[in-house]
Amino acid sequence: MIIIFAFMVKISVVTISFNCENEIEDTLKSVIHQDYPNIEYVVVDGGSDDKTPAIIEKYKKDIDVYVSEKDKGIYDAMNKGVKLSSGDWVIFMNAGDVFYENTTISKMFAQVQPAAQLLYGDHEVVYEHLTKVKTAGSPNQLWKGMICSHQALFVKRELLVQFPFEWEKWKVSADFHFIFNRWYEGAPFQHVNVFVTKFAAGGLSDVGSIDSKLETWKIVKERMDSPAVDEYYNSLIKYEKYVNLLRKSMPNAAFEKLMKLKNKVKGADIK
Repeated sequence: MIIIFAFMVKISVVTISFNCENEIEDTLKSVIHQDYPNIEYVVVDGGSDDKTPAIIEKYKKDIDVYVSEKDKGIYDAMNKGVKLSSGDWVIFMNAGDVFYENTTISKMFAQVQPAAQLLYGDHEVVYEHLTKVKTAGSPNQLWKGMICSHQALFVKRELLVQFPFEWEKWKVSADFHFIFNRWYEGAPFQHVNVFVTKFAAGGLSDVGSIDSKLETWKIVKERMDSPAVDEYYNSLIKYEKYVNLLRKSMPNAAFEKLMKLKNKVKGADIK
């Protein structure tokens, strides 16, 4: 019965792009090759002036909605993608991101529970010399930061319409603000043990790790202002500063080998 329900729902995949001629094609192919039968594909380009529009044009017959125009940043573009979509669920698979395999959406929605409003799975982060395997956490741990990547999260479209990303206030963590507040307000989450996506390290929150953690702290404190929260984020930011110093002082290969050793000691999965 769940499988019958799953294949009735329409999934909108939204891709945001801007001057990403070296990454966009893999993302387009990854979405187009999904075997799920009811996908709407929305591509929102920020007015690229490299080869990105020409590459998108090659796949236009497989894209349901395509716009290329200036926007005010990634979260503004993601809001635009939601408005242009019409699916029951939305997932953002932005330029450079790919689904883990061609059956990913089918596997996720073969297991979806009717009450779920935020459906999420696991992911891999690809570095130059290693791949980090990330099993998603429990929603109860959201006060400590993201429990999954936004590329591994399917959201009921009605939630994204009702609560658009607040990009003017939150520059690097508007997606966390959305997810954390939905959990705090009681929206039903469901985790499925499926790898949804893999992507290269170096996204917005990865590059600005300290800024991201500071914003995350402020977002959590709006709802949960406690000494435990302050203690956790003070320690986390000190650690991030230390890691950033190491990153700047070591060659990439040496730094990643060090991180690989650290994660093995902690029991994390590394390839």
